[in-house]
Order: sequence, then C-alpha cells, then structure tokens
Amino acid sequence: MARISYRTPSEIEDPQCREWLETAMRDGKPGPEFQSIRSHVPGVMRSFTETRAWIYHEGVLDFELKELVRAYIALSGDCTYCSNQGVAREFNQDREKLDELLAHHSSEAYTPRQRLAFKYADAIMWNPDDADDAMWAELNAEFTEEELVELGYWIGFTFGGQRWLRTLGSSQGQLQAAIDERNEMATVAGPSDVSD
Repeated sequence: MARISYRTPSEIEDPQCREWLETAMRDGKPGPEFQSIRSHVPGVMRSFTETRAWIYHEGVLDFELKELVRAYIALSGDCTYCSNQGVAREFNQDREKLDELLAHHSSEAYTPRQRLAFKYADAIMWNPDDADDAMWAELNAEFTEEELVELGYWIGFTFGGQRWLRTLGSSQGQLQAAIDERNEMATVAGPSDVSD
C-alpha cells in the first residue's frame, strides 16, 4: 500500500479536485492513485493537473515529441506505472523497439530532432554538466528558445514527478482496493446510532 493514504472522491471537499479524481478513475489517467494522493493538497493537485493539461496537450512543441520524451523518461527512469501508459506501453511490449529507444544516440529509428530531445533529457535527468556549449549550439540550431523552455520544463516536470511517485510505493489498483475496503468496513459497521 502507498506510504501516503489514498483519498476517495467522497472525502474531497473541493469540487474541481473531486471531479479530476473521478475523471482519472474513469479514464485510468493521469494515474488515479497519484491524483488521489495529490488531492491531500488541492493546490498541488490543481498545479499538476493544469500544468499537465497545458504543456502535454498544448504548447509550442508537437504532442508526439512530448509523448515520445515522456515514454523515454519513464522507461529509462524505470517508472513502472508510467511505463505502462501511452506509447511507453508499446515499447514495453516490443523488446527490439525498447532497446532501440534506450540506445537512441546510435539508432536510425529516430530523427535528429528526436535524438537531440533525448540527449537534452539525459542531461537534465542524469548529468547537467553534459549540457555544455557544444550541446547548446546543437539545441539552438534545432529548436527555438520557446521550444527549449517548454521541452526542458516538460522533462523536469515529468522526471521529477515520476521520481516522487516511485518513493510512494503505490501501484495501479490500490486506490480501488482502498475504496472497496472502506465500503466493506462501512457495511460491517452499519449505520451509526443517532439519538435525539
């Protein structure tokens, strides 16, 4: 079970946060377990949900590149939950494609722009010193400054979030199990005695 308790929709007073959790539970994304945990602090849930909605589905970069980078971060950073979402799931099911993604620097399966985005992600995630003058010259030749800001922020947002999620010890299905357990406890306890 997660190291921070799950909140059920009925326990969330903020109607927008409750709706976001219900949507996550219905759609399976963003991760309902993690939305439930974020709901302990409505501002955190709001910040995550609105940032994700804007930067993932809008912004100046094309969605396909952001989703590919998200998958790369999940798979190279070993985020079990995120590795089973979106295009990352496809890589997880095809060992050859996964190996090619993880060896992106020498793979012809990716465009120079995609490989450079992965290189930028590696510098942000693993070794910021790799972002030297030569790398920035490559980045500036391929991306606009607006694209670099969005891509860098997306990488940091995604990687940082995934690393935090890994510390929680949460996994898919645990929220529903917690809801079922609470419902069972309420049924066993029965209605409370109320006297006038």
